[in-house]
Amino acid sequence: MSIDRLFPNLTEDNQAELERFGDILKRVWPLKAKHREKLKYDIRDMSRGLTTERSERKIDYLSEARFLSPYLTYFLPWNLYRMSRLFTGLELDIPDGSEVADLGSGPLTTVMALWMSRPHLRERRINFTCMDRAPKSLQAGLKLFNAVAGENSPWRVRTVKANFTDHIKRKADLVIAANAFNELDWSGRVARPQAEKLAQHMAGATTETGRILLIETGVRLTGRIIAEMRTQLMQTGFKPIAPCPHVEECPMPATGQGAPWCHFNFSVKDAPTWLQTLSAEARLEKEGVSMNFLYLSRKGGKDWGAVRIISEPFKFHGGRAQYACSHKGLTLVDHGEKQRPLFPGQSLVPNWPANPKTDLKSGALILPNTKEKR
Repeated sequence: MSIDRLFPNLTEDNQAELERFGDILKRVWPLKAKHREKLKYDIRDMSRGLTTERSERKIDYLSEARFLSPYLTYFLPWNLYRMSRLFTGLELDIPDGSEVADLGSGPLTTVMALWMSRPHLRERRINFTCMDRAPKSLQAGLKLFNAVAGENSPWRVRTVKANFTDHIKRKADLVIAANAFNELDWSGRVARPQAEKLAQHMAGATTETGRILLIETGVRLTGRIIAEMRTQLMQTGFKPIAPCPHVEECPMPATGQGAPWCHFNFSVKDAPTWLQTLSAEARLEKEGVSMNFLYLSRKGGKDWGAVRIISEPFKFHGGRAQYACSHKGLTLVDHGEKQRPLFPGQSLVPNWPANPKTDLKSGALILPNTKEKR
């Protein structure tokens, strides 16, 4: 039986906001005809710089004007789409008068995604402190946010040139780091002390009832980052709310070449038309996007034995199966020939056999899906 679902389809309102963002970009960040013609090549070059050639990329690349236009017109909108899908399904309520700290904010992606996807928050007085090393990116984001939210928005956004661990004046009810920590060096012996320092900083900047949200784009490197940050944040007293259905050791830490990592794939069928057209022009068409994230508080979520589906379905012994996470560790949910697979991010109430079998390939415990989905 399915009991919840991360990454649901966008609401009509959210779809409309993302579609409208294309017009806002043209108005707030207009491009000359020659730059617009060259844009598809700039996007493609920047994509290589963020993936296959990332070791050659400068750490403050968004301070350079030549990178800002392709980022704002392509990468920012796709991140807005990813975050909108996450925020739509995530239990995320920010009370009136709250303080939110956004570390490595870039062009205010998180703030805009929150506004687009959580309409019930739009009338609340929320104070955002957006911190980044690239002031040009922050300034561009602030212009875009003001155009998105309008002049009468009660949200107050303060931009600060700062590093990840610089002092935050007011303790925050929500501390966010989205698409930020992957910019750092996580090689070798650097990873653990770096995660420890970041975790202590974030925990120290959060109120007693505050929450921490980490978001990354769903590749193996970010899976390792999220797993390491999970370990270190739990050392400070924080516990996962989502996606982890337990407080045990992460069974998908991405520590080896073939080791699994926790990430979710979902469809782009409701992404804005203009963005899909631009992606095709740049020869970067998407059939789906990936994300990994971690949402925590000192109280944590309800630990009642749920199993969280992680992977897409695959063939298994004549039927279909999916990898999942549970308090027992890496789990393989066997749907057999009759049961319908679930969406990545959905949870189910397990009916564990007395002596579960082990999948020889992955080492995962096999959980037969014996219940009808509702």
